[in-house]
Amino acid sequence: MKTILIISNTQDYHVDKVLDILNKNHTNYFVLNLDQFPQQYLLNQTSCNTNFSSTLENTDTKQRVSLSNIGAIWLRKPADFSYKQIDMERATLQFANQETEHALFSALYSLDCFWISHPKDLRASMWKGEQLKRASKLGFNIPDTLISNDPEKIRAFYLKHKKVIYKVMSDPVINGDNLPSQGVATTLIDEQMLEDTDSLRLLPNQFQAYIEKAYELRVTIIAGKIFTAKLDSQLHPETQIDCRNLNIQIPMSSYELPEKVALACLAFVNSYGLNYSALDFIVTPESDYVFLENNPNGQFMFIEENVPELEITHTLVETLEKACRQHA
Repeated sequence: MKTILIISNTQDYHVDKVLDILNKNHTNYFVLNLDQFPQQYLLNQTSCNTNFSSTLENTDTKQRVSLSNIGAIWLRKPADFSYKQIDMERATLQFANQETEHALFSALYSLDCFWISHPKDLRASMWKGEQLKRASKLGFNIPDTLISNDPEKIRAFYLKHKKVIYKVMSDPVINGDNLPSQGVATTLIDEQMLEDTDSLRLLPNQFQAYIEKAYELRVTIIAGKIFTAKLDSQLHPETQIDCRNLNIQIPMSSYELPEKVALACLAFVNSYGLNYSALDFIVTPESDYVFLENNPNGQFMFIEENVPELEITHTLVETLEKACRQHA
């Protein structure tokens, strides 16, 4: 059986859980931690008319893999590259990062293997405004949304809907130099916030009409299999606006989607060519399903830890192992 290539970083505990299962199964794998690349790895890619070959080696563990022996890639999480020289000037570091990315993905893009998921599909599926348009075309209800840095339009949107949230479109965690990470929560807008014209004008932000919730859903899809968790976020005041408050234990349970919604979820994920994705929904007090967003590399361990019967990790591993057998 061919080898599974796992691409992530040293802080990703999702990878640790997967490696536990792979070790028990005696499955071949190679871990590429981007926050240690290329400092702790050697990459060699050779191209000529009669021979194309690439290898990766971990210089600490001495593990080496030929990329032609890769049957499946789990492209889990990005990270900043690291180098032997740690005091590069900013322009030099930018150049180094660009060259390193070109070298790595030149080798990876050339592989004929199974991906969870391919970087071109991940990038195509990450844009929140496009997601909403696509979801609506597939029959989902979506929140009225404005992405804007026009203060007049933002204030008019607020006056129209009365109750409006601000929600981050990119990574909600801000990592500062020598400062602790800071999360940016979904926030209920008030009139005082709208008085700061300079803040509204600074950059385009996403504003949505607030949707009343009965509960929320996290729909995780792996190679056509659906795992749905119900999040009773409305039981705690601290999680009614944003359920991602890690200080609150939200009751979660397994949930069966209506067939029409399940098929639309599959169609949505398949339309991007993704083999993994995590979709977020609100279910209203009237039992309407409202699509919020697609997370093509979304977290799943917080769901499985609370709803272990979903067995998301085992399914992920089985999918990768099956792909390696098929590419043998």
